[in-house]
Amino acid sequence: MRSVRTPFLFLVALLSLIGCRKPDSDLGLGLQPEGELLDLRTDTLSFSVEMVPVDSLRTDERSRLLLGNTLDPISGLTSAFFSTELRLSQTSIDFGTDPVCDSVIFTLRFNGPAYGFNFDQYLSVEQLADTLSIDSAYYARDLPATVPVNLAIPEDQPVQMHPSQSVIVGSDTLSARVHIPLDPAFGQSLIDADSSVYATNEAWRAHFKGLQVRSQSGGGGIVCLEPNAGISYMTLHYHNTEDTTSYNFIINSNAARVGHFQHSWPPEFGRLNDSLATEMAERVALVGAAGSYLRLDLSGLDSLDAADGTIINRAEIVLPVEDLPSKLPRPSTLTAFMKGINGGLELTPEAAAPGVTYGGTFDPERNAYVLNLPVYAQRRLNGEETRPYVYLYSELSSVALEQVVFYTTISSPDAAFIVTRSE
Repeated sequence: MRSVRTPFLFLVALLSLIGCRKPDSDLGLGLQPEGELLDLRTDTLSFSVEMVPVDSLRTDERSRLLLGNTLDPISGLTSAFFSTELRLSQTSIDFGTDPVCDSVIFTLRFNGPAYGFNFDQYLSVEQLADTLSIDSAYYARDLPATVPVNLAIPEDQPVQMHPSQSVIVGSDTLSARVHIPLDPAFGQSLIDADSSVYATNEAWRAHFKGLQVRSQSGGGGIVCLEPNAGISYMTLHYHNTEDTTSYNFIINSNAARVGHFQHSWPPEFGRLNDSLATEMAERVALVGAAGSYLRLDLSGLDSLDAADGTIINRAEIVLPVEDLPSKLPRPSTLTAFMKGINGGLELTPEAAAPGVTYGGTFDPERNAYVLNLPVYAQRRLNGEETRPYVYLYSELSSVALEQVVFYTTISSPDAAFIVTRSE
């Protein structure tokens, strides 16, 4: 049988090697069972949490496109819309002799949940003024210019946007979808394009830049749409001297596309409307669809009275949840990151530290989300990391509208930053 003294002797030897300096950042990862620690101590440190606007979330080539508007009493008005290329379903198409456009229908298939109360909405469909590139990075605040002409037919508005209701078109009953009739004159312009436009997708995208679709309604809910499988498409119905037929321009995984989000915050969080962080708030909200990050100021670590050689076992942040009725779901997990020194984002070092229990999930016993950042805290203690801010978001922020409201240290003693260490 393995001796129970082995972990104890190993830790004594480890501390003797460390000497009189704080350990390297690869130590103190919170891996040691607490029953085997020497001189275990717990400190509750000061910290603060504020909401900050999202300025660095990539929204290109995501697994869903979000469309619609919804109004929430906490986060206010959220608008979700998108820009996308349309690719040829078949190259070198021949429209025949004297082709005439009969109709153009933009069909968008549902993929995922809906947010808010769903009802019909007035939609705008405009051509992009410039080409999107699938090789470029696009962020939530990147908004391509459009040709300001709404191609959606006014007589066919509002458009049904309910993911479980059939669509009635004349005498036909269609499966649930977003069904947008477009101006036949626009379709005729596509038919009249030179045949070289349809020789390759490269020639096509140089001619036709794509479409931007958004809601003009003040509510109606947000739906998730499928951009990858080629089942969202624009159908050109036409006839020529010999036949009546159709052609599809498709959205698939090769189509460049960008999700866009806009938020109009209520007075409680009104500073975000001016791209400012909230200040001294009694509660904060983490909102998806590129709504808000939470910024944790963990500068309380600078006041930790720790001896040389201290090992951080846990650095636990407890964020108590305010239970509120909401139309929006809570995120399953919160992810911690930091702003890169040279720009960009980077996950906290716990993401690459094997064996560290990071957390970031909801703890029903505490009615709180709990995170553990021992590697970050150890590096701060060692002087290897000087950035005091850690940011939280949901990894679904670009494809989902989630929301959770937290009490802050101003309003709840349960909001805490607890560091467990051994010396």
